[in-house]
Amino acid sequence: MGGLTDWTYDRFWRDVEHPYRRLKRRLLELAGPGMTILDAGCGHTAPNLQELRESGATLIGADLVHLEPQPGMELIEADLAKLPLPDASADLVYSRSVMEHVVDPHAVYAETARLLKPGGRWIFLTANRWDYVSLVSRMTPNRFHAAIVRRFEGREEIDVFPTAYRTNDRGQIAHHAAAHGFTIERFERHGQYPAMFYRVGPLFLLATFYEKLIMKVGLLAPLRGWLYVELVKR
Repeated sequence: MGGLTDWTYDRFWRDVEHPYRRLKRRLLELAGPGMTILDAGCGHTAPNLQELRESGATLIGADLVHLEPQPGMELIEADLAKLPLPDASADLVYSRSVMEHVVDPHAVYAETARLLKPGGRWIFLTANRWDYVSLVSRMTPNRFHAAIVRRFEGREEIDVFPTAYRTNDRGQIAHHAAAHGFTIERFERHGQYPAMFYRVGPLFLLATFYEKLIMKVGLLAPLRGWLYVELVKR
């Protein structure tokens, strides 16, 4: 973007691992031949699933949006609460920036538990409901979200979805995990550059100071913007 935004990013964020890279790194560690991996909420072209092409795993993507066929993987247009896949058919399920949109977490947790083999793993990276962006989002009617995101992030309306934040803090996740036979193996809170303000240099700098504060002070960790979660089916 130039100017203050680029200076701020280079000074404070260039060497900080983005939560997206954290998720990708872990998936590449786990993926291997003979596995079946499901990207739950894969998006129009399943970009994250494509990162696993060389793993030798069977790759499946599912989403409610229109999916464009991709070589080397099966893409299914279906609700994550009701997928046309057999019981115990997946070794690994993952989602990136999806769980904040789930309106019926009970159904999605139950369906994921059904699909996973015993000992199978569900990894998701999602927004923390106590992050300031999430708080504003929860107070703003969903009909206004697309215009706000387009103004601040430049994202097209087709890629903006209603938010619910019903499984987006430790308590909510622990409740649903226990109810559906999952053990929480990893629960991490991550901070990262304030993407919402990337186009507005002064706000980007101000938000960066806030992000750095909550990343440094342990007592403020519950306010960090990202949750990285690994659940294992008992």
